[in-house]
Amino acid sequence: MLLKNLIFVFFFIIFFTGNLYSQTTKNIIIQGNKNIDKDVIYSIIGNENLSIDEYDKNKIIKLLYSTGNFSNVEIIENEKDVIIKIIENPKIIKVSFSGNKRFNEKDILNQFNSEEYFRNINIVKLDQFIEQLRALYLSFGYNQINIQYDIEEDKKLDNSVYLNFNIYEGKISKINKIYFIGNNSFDKRELLSEMKSKQKNFLIFFANTNFKKYQINNDKIRIIKYYRNNGFRDIEVNYKTEFLKTNNRFNIYFYINEGKKYNIDQFLLDADSIDINNDQKNDLINIANNYFNKIVEKNNEYNELNISNLKNEIIDYLFENGLFFFNIEIIEKITDTNVQITYKIAESNPKYVNEINIYGNTRTLDKVIRREVSFSEGDPVNNELIKSTNKNLNRLGIFKKVSVKEVNLNEDYVDIDVEIEEKSTGEFNIGLAFGTLQGATFVSGLKERNIAGLGREIDFTIDTSPNNTKYNFGIVEPYVFNQPASLIYSISFEENDYSTSSSYNLSKFNTLAGFNYLLSTDLNHEITLEYSLKDYTITNKSTASSDIKELAGNNADILFNNLITYNKLNSFLRPTKGLYLSYKNIFSPKTNSNNGLMKNILTHKIYYKLNKNIFSIQSMVGNIISLTNSTIPTDEKFDLGGRWMRGFDLYGVGPRNSRTAYIGGKNIYVSKFDLHRPLFRNSDNPIDLNLFTDIGTVFDNKNTPTNSAESLRISYGAGIKFYTPIGPIGFSWAFPLQSESYDIERMFLFSIGNLN
Repeated sequence: MLLKNLIFVFFFIIFFTGNLYSQTTKNIIIQGNKNIDKDVIYSIIGNENLSIDEYDKNKIIKLLYSTGNFSNVEIIENEKDVIIKIIENPKIIKVSFSGNKRFNEKDILNQFNSEEYFRNINIVKLDQFIEQLRALYLSFGYNQINIQYDIEEDKKLDNSVYLNFNIYEGKISKINKIYFIGNNSFDKRELLSEMKSKQKNFLIFFANTNFKKYQINNDKIRIIKYYRNNGFRDIEVNYKTEFLKTNNRFNIYFYINEGKKYNIDQFLLDADSIDINNDQKNDLINIANNYFNKIVEKNNEYNELNISNLKNEIIDYLFENGLFFFNIEIIEKITDTNVQITYKIAESNPKYVNEINIYGNTRTLDKVIRREVSFSEGDPVNNELIKSTNKNLNRLGIFKKVSVKEVNLNEDYVDIDVEIEEKSTGEFNIGLAFGTLQGATFVSGLKERNIAGLGREIDFTIDTSPNNTKYNFGIVEPYVFNQPASLIYSISFEENDYSTSSSYNLSKFNTLAGFNYLLSTDLNHEITLEYSLKDYTITNKSTASSDIKELAGNNADILFNNLITYNKLNSFLRPTKGLYLSYKNIFSPKTNSNNGLMKNILTHKIYYKLNKNIFSIQSMVGNIISLTNSTIPTDEKFDLGGRWMRGFDLYGVGPRNSRTAYIGGKNIYVSKFDLHRPLFRNSDNPIDLNLFTDIGTVFDNKNTPTNSAESLRISYGAGIKFYTPIGPIGFSWAFPLQSESYDIERMFLFSIGNLN
C-alpha cells in the first residue's frame, strides 16, 4: 500500500512540475506596435516569459490601456505563445495652439518635453500636460484659464493626426481685499508692509494687485518671520482664499495665532562634541557674550534674526580656523516667557562636493547662480554652507523658488542639485505727488533686474516738478571682478529753477561710477567718482549772490563720494521701530571750478513703538569747508526749511541777502521730534494723528550776508497722515516759536505722495 502511494505521489509531482514548466516557458509576442518599442511594452507588463491565466490577461489589458498609448488590446494564447495584439493611438504630426497671448507656442513647448507628451495621442499624458500648463497660467494669476483640445485626422497618412489646443486665458485675477484675524500686536498696515501682495484700492491705478498663489505662500512666510523677529516664537499663520467669480477677484484671509511674547535670557555655547582647543572654546564663548551685550541686551525680545546672525558668526570663526565638518544645533530652553539659547556644536562626517548641477534656469546664466554657491567642486560641504547658498540665491530677488539639495554618492562625496524657478524681473512704475512746497511732481521709471540673464540691473527714471526736472539712467553690475561687490554707473541730467529763492537757474549733467557692497547684513558702503558739468544762468543780477555771479556760465567739477548706511528700520514708508544711520563724505579737489571743498553729512533716525503710539527722532548734522578758503557756491551749501523744518518755506531758514537771494550756510543742525497716534486700528488705510516739534539752524559763511543770525529756529505743530496704497496724504499746521524777521514762514503744508 505504501509503495502504491509513493508511486502516485511521484507521478503527481512529475505531472505538476512538467505542466508548470510548460506554462512558464510560453513566449509573449507583441504584434501591431509601430511607434512604441517592444521593450517599453515588456516593462509595462513585467516579463517576456510569464505564466498566463485569465486573471493575468485582464491585468495586462488594464495595464496597457492605463498608459493611454493604445486604442485596442487583445490577447490570444496557443500552446507555445501568448500573442498580444495592439493598435496604437494615432501618431501626432503637429501640435498647435490658439488663443494663447501670455505665452507663445515656443515658450510653451520649451517648458515641456515634446517626446513625452506629443509623440502619439495619449489621453493620460494630454491630461497631465493640460494640468501642468494650467498650473503655469495660475502661477501668473490667470485663474479663469480653460484649456481644451481638438484632434484632426490626416487624410494622407494612416493613423496620424493634428493636435490643436484651444486656450481661453481670461483676465488676470486680482486681489480684492486682504484680511487679518488674530493680529493683536501689529496692525494691518504693518503686516501689509511686509507682504508683496497688494489689495485693490480705489486710489490704485498702477500698483500690481495680481493674485498669485506662490506669492501668497511667500507672504505667509514673511508674516511668520516678522512675528518671530519681534518676540513671537510660537506664531502660527494659516490662510484661505475666497474667489469672487463675478469680478474675477480674490479675498485673502490670514488667520494668526500669535502666542506669547518671549525674551532672550542668555546665549550659551556647548562645544564639548567638537575637537577644538581651550583657546578656541574661549573665543567662541566671547563671541556669544559680545553679541549678547552689544545687540541683544539693548532689546532682548526673541528675535530669530539675531539668533541666526550669532550662528553665522560662530560658523565664520570655525571656517577661519580650518574646521568644516560640523553641525550646529540650536536648543531653546523656555522658562515662562524667557528663552535660553544654546548653540551645540558637533562634528559631522566629512563630505566633499563631486558635481554641482543647476536646473530650471532658462534665462539666468549658470555663472550667475554658481557665484552665489558657497563652495565649488572638490570643496568640503556641510549643512550650514547649503543653507547659506539657499539664502544667497533667494536674496537676488530674481527667482520664484530655490531648492539646494544633497545627493549622496558614497560616504565621502555628494552631488549638489540646485533647482530654481525663475520669475518676471521687469517692472514699470509711475506716480504723481502734489504738495504745497513743490507743486505737482511726476515720477516714472522702468527697471529690469536680470538683463541678459546676468543679474544685471538697469533703471531709467524721470522725476519732474514745476521747478526741478531730473532724468537718470543707471546700471548695476553685480559681482564685478568676481567679488561680492556691485559696479554702479549712471548718467543724469537735471534742470533746477532757483530764480525765486536765489535768482539763478542751474543745469547739470552728471556721470557717476563706483562700487557698492555690504559690510555686514544691514551695513552698506558705496564709493563713487562723479564728474559734473554745470551751467549757471543768472535770472536777476541785482539780487544774485556774488559767488553765483562769478560761476555764471559753464563749470566742471570732480567729486569723490563716500556713503555708509546702516538701516534697521522695519518699513520704508511708515516705520514703527528701528534705527537708520548714514554718513556721507564728499571731496572735491582744488582743481575744480568751486576751488575745492569737503562736505560731511550725518543723518540719524530712530523709531520707538510705545503701546499704540510711535515716537521718532530724526536729526541731520552737516559741515562744508573750502580747501582754498574761498567762497563756497550757494548750490553746494546747506539750506533749511520745508519738510526738515516745518513752519518755514523751502529755503525759508538761514542766511540771505534778500527774499530772492538765499545764501545758505556751511553748517547745519536740525532735529525733528514726532509722536504718531493711529486713529483707527487694522484699517486698510491707517490715519495717524501727528504731534511734532522741530529745532534747527543753518549758519556760517566766508562773506557775511545781509541777514545771517545764527539763532536756533523752533516750531511746533500737529498734522494728519493718511496712508494710502499710492503713498501718504499729509496735512500739517506748524507754528514758529522762534524765528528771525527775514525768515519765510509757511504754516500750512499739504502733500500727496510725500510726507511732511
